[in-house]
Amino acid sequence: CCFQPNDVIVGPDGSIYIAQGHNDTGGPQLIWKFNKDGKTLITKFGQFGHGRGEFDQPHALAFDSTSKLYVGDRNNNRVQIFDQSGKLLDIWYQFGRPSGLFIDKKDMLYSADSESQAVARNHGGWRNGIRIGSVKDGKVQYFIPPPVVPNPQMQPPIGVVVDGNGNLYAASDDQKDIKKYVRN
Repeated sequence: CCFQPNDVIVGPDGSIYIAQGHNDTGGPQLIWKFNKDGKTLITKFGQFGHGRGEFDQPHALAFDSTSKLYVGDRNNNRVQIFDQSGKLLDIWYQFGRPSGLFIDKKDMLYSADSESQAVARNHGGWRNGIRIGSVKDGKVQYFIPPPVVPNPQMQPPIGVVVDGNGNLYAASDDQKDIKKYVRN
């Protein structure tokens, strides 16, 4: 299992989900689900592709308050939504090219888009940054552009989390740092 995993998350029941798939490694593009001790494979779902339920770099995982699994399908420029058994429920394209996902206790989805401006197969003019919106209606309500960095070739934030006070933390692997955005 899990050559070069991109993300891992613990489900509401304690099961462990792992996103696998950097397409440049030639490995599978799928989601693994293990029991809570990580020793027993419960299921796996997905395969490389661009169709419904297929992945091209599943790069981020998050759960909402109703236990739906959100998968940042980065090279397909979308978020795919599944139940815990791997049944596809919906696909959203409005949250950019997700490298990182986080859903807070109010069911707000934060999507870190670190690559839209760097690739040819993007949403046509979309910008890197963090898109924020409710999982209840799927509408993007806010956009945070990436900070200006000394080297324009450096990657914008690739990961995102929010603390209990609403402060946002954005991680960049190129800059090897975390930037804090304070909620006003």
